[in-house]
This record gives sequence, structure tokens and C-alpha cells, in this order.
Amino acid sequence: MKRINSILGVIFLLTFNVNATTWFPAEHTCPICKHKHEYKEIESYGGYIYNWPSKYQYVYWPLTDLPSVYCCPKCNFTTYMWDFDSVPENRVDTLTKFLSTVKLEKKYKDYIDIPMTTRLEIAENVYKILGRDNEFWCKFYRVQGYHYDQEKNKEKAKESRLKSLDLARLMLSDSVYSGQEKEILFIIAAMNNFIGQKDSALIYLDKASLLTYENKKWKEENVKGLDRYLTDLIKQYKEFIRKEKEDEG
Repeated sequence: MKRINSILGVIFLLTFNVNATTWFPAEHTCPICKHKHEYKEIESYGGYIYNWPSKYQYVYWPLTDLPSVYCCPKCNFTTYMWDFDSVPENRVDTLTKFLSTVKLEKKYKDYIDIPMTTRLEIAENVYKILGRDNEFWCKFYRVQGYHYDQEKNKEKAKESRLKSLDLARLMLSDSVYSGQEKEILFIIAAMNNFIGQKDSALIYLDKASLLTYENKKWKEENVKGLDRYLTDLIKQYKEFIRKEKEDEG
């Protein structure tokens, strides 16, 4: 009977909440200490996640949700969920040494109970050891800023967004990201808005609106899809900022 009620509950959720996202439990083995633990994996979601308010920070589900950053409860190895299962062998010793210095304020049974920003701070150092490019870090600091904001830590949220902003500017002058200027300018606008520079944000949105997104590594249909999405989002963002400015008087 309990199982039937549980199934009916899920059906009810998915039927009456078109914006539902769901997770299911799955066991993963830490690649550093080999400890097995139960985590959560994505079960279902829809395109509606791209219309949630976090779009104005260019941050999207599942990275807005607590289960998305895994943390081993034994050794504290922490990464995004999709990077957790394996690490290069030549990084294990360095990671082990770093993790031995990580001390949490208490023991947690469930990784989700560890504050998201605590997990992201550990992950930041893990990824520095693993090595990542500017695009990764630009996104990482947007995600970090989002979660500092969720935890009402405005000062650290601003610090993370300034880092993301600096990295976006580096990307803008890097030929590796040629053709992606529309997206990068949008990121610069978003970070300016969230550090209180609304006029600058509008200037960058205007610049982005004149461009077409290009990416030779992607299929043409995906490139066109992102370009259309950015075009619409830029229009929405301009209205969003102007309304904020009006409300502020």
C-alpha cells in the first residue's frame, strides 16, 4: 500500500505541476577513497527549466538544485555530479593531500545536508587540481554566486560574480570562443546587473542583441536554437532591468 501511495504521489506531482523536476537515489563509489554512498540522479525535467528566474544569471537547473554537487561523506571529495565517478590517476595523490586538509564543522549523514556553498568551496579547489578552462570557471563562479545569494551571503555572491565577469571578459578576447560573443556579452550583462551595474548591463545587452551566435563545434540546429533563445532572453532581460529601475524609483 505504501508503494502504491508513493507512485500515486509521483503521478499527482507530474500531472499537476508541469514544472516538476524529479530525482532518484543511486549508489556511487568515491574515486578517491572508494567509499560507497547513496546520491541522487536526475529522473525527469522539461524545457521549462530554461525559463526559471535563474536564467537572468545564466545559471540553470540542475545546478540550481542541492543534489547536483556530490560530496563524499568520508573523504570530502566534491564535484558536480557528472564529474564524480572518476578522476585521472595522476591527480589522486594531490587530491588526497588536499582533502586531508578539509574539515567540516560536523559529520553529515546525507551529502545534501552539507551547505551548497561549502561543497562548492571544496569543489573549487578540486577543480583547480583537475584543471579546467576559462569557460568552465566562468560558469562555476556564476553557480557559486547564485548559491551564495540563496544563502543570503551578498558579499561572497558579489565576489564570485566579479570573478565570472573577469573570466567572461577574457573569453571575449580569446579566439577560441570566436562566434560566441553574443552569449559572452549576455553573461557580462548578467553579472553586471547582479553586482548593481544596471546601466552597464543594458549597454552589453544592446551589444549582444546585434550579434548572431555561432559555434562550429555544434550542429546547426542547436546553434540556431541557442541564438533564438538568446535573442528572446535579451529582450526579456532589458524589460526586467528597466522594470527594476522603475521600481527603485
